[in-house]
Amino acid sequence: MTTVQRVPVMVVAAMVAAASVTAVVAQGLGAAGSGEVATGEVAVQLKLAGEMVAKGDAAGAEKALRAAVVADRTMGSKRALADFLMNRPMTGELAAEALRLLGDLSEDQTKAGAEALTVGLMRRLIPAAEVDGWMGRLRSHPGVTPLMLVAVDRIEMGMKPGERGEIAARAVKRLEGAAVGDREDGVRMLTEMGEFKLALPLLSREEAVVDEGKLGAWSAVRIGLEEWGEILEVMAMPGLPVAESMQKLLKGRALIGTGKVEEGRALCREACRDGKVKPEERAGLFALLASLREPELFEEELRLVLGDAGAAGLVMKAVVPVLRRSRDARVMHHLYELAAGSAVLGKDAEVQAKRSHYGLMLGKRESLTELEERLNAAPLAAWPRVTYVLGLLQEGKGEQALRELQIRKPLLEESKMDPSQIAVVAGVFAATGHGPDAAAVAGRVPVPALTVQEAEWLGGRLEKAGLLQVPGAEGAGVAEAEPRATGWQRSVARYGFDLLLVAGAYGLWVIWQKFIRKSA
Repeated sequence: MTTVQRVPVMVVAAMVAAASVTAVVAQGLGAAGSGEVATGEVAVQLKLAGEMVAKGDAAGAEKALRAAVVADRTMGSKRALADFLMNRPMTGELAAEALRLLGDLSEDQTKAGAEALTVGLMRRLIPAAEVDGWMGRLRSHPGVTPLMLVAVDRIEMGMKPGERGEIAARAVKRLEGAAVGDREDGVRMLTEMGEFKLALPLLSREEAVVDEGKLGAWSAVRIGLEEWGEILEVMAMPGLPVAESMQKLLKGRALIGTGKVEEGRALCREACRDGKVKPEERAGLFALLASLREPELFEEELRLVLGDAGAAGLVMKAVVPVLRRSRDARVMHHLYELAAGSAVLGKDAEVQAKRSHYGLMLGKRESLTELEERLNAAPLAAWPRVTYVLGLLQEGKGEQALRELQIRKPLLEESKMDPSQIAVVAGVFAATGHGPDAAAVAGRVPVPALTVQEAEWLGGRLEKAGLLQVPGAEGAGVAEAEPRATGWQRSVARYGFDLLLVAGAYGLWVIWQKFIRKSA
């Protein structure tokens, strides 16, 4: 099995499929398939599957779903089974079955069929040689939506970095004249790719000022192009759909950009330190500040807010997705060093574990005794366990690392693990002679979500195991050069800039939520 454990079934991981099964029962199977009415046997089996999932009986739920598929004349049960399998730790055999189910579902000429193609692409289930074919089918599918097309553009850019400009240009041409919401999605994608000039004409000022999301996308382009005068003009408009603190922060950054450095920084500080701002809004402010290419100001304000018990945790959750876009483990290590050194978060096991994780990825030595003590103090948390496992592996204790993953209770649930954690699991399998398992697990790692150092670490482990690269990661950055950034400097140039009211990364996360995680 390509799971964190091998003997008992990881039944809890399957519980995330409960909503999918329940939804299919509730809406009627014809909604996802040919329109034929489900038989009584199908409804009985789907109801039973839902009950089994609720009890944590993955084997029983799978058996009921398979019985439903046999009896069902529509696509509904296949959809439920595919969702269930993809939310379980998958062996190569299960992954192949899920892919076959998605292929069957994609024959549906409605939006449901196009969604199946999108899910297959984004879940990295498709063999590399077939990806182009799936992308072509999705683009020509009658049920495809503009957001799905944005998703496939992102995937193709990751696979073919040398053709990024051409792909972006085609996207712009497709989006010309599209609905404003679709153009907004396109602007966000192009901004994340650094194609600010291409994004520039897609969203006008008049269209942008109607709501905070569109204004955020519009502002991201201007920030990327350093058109500070335009930002100042818009921030001076009355009735903007943005909180006053956000307006102050953007205006302050624009003033810095126009040469009024001290005035601008003072306004940014005023926004960040406003005592009337609620913790949730403060988190959004810091996510925006992290993207504004003022690293010294950001660190200065971050140190202060990390001492605020009401806001520190929320701020960390908000800025982490922004800084991770740098793909630089040094940036992440420094962030967690700041958090670990704060009075509020200094004793937080997860914060300490993440600091150690990035330190290990940078080649720093971490005390195995301290890592183990941290694990014993927080036995239910995943990060202390995975960091201890990484520490063992770095000390050449691969078999002990594997035992920690397979035997120690509670067993980790891959469906709930961070990409960085899954990469460590894949590395353990590779280091202990479990090549097929390592390949299967690594194939589910979204490599662009890793830092460059993590991707190189995983690539090295796979290469030593006879696996030349992270499966499915062509062009995704495994062999990417070491980032030139030091500390906070330069790294912000790689951020998304689409963070006007952000509590986390937008981009692929939105598409993930809409297509892949919709059943959870």
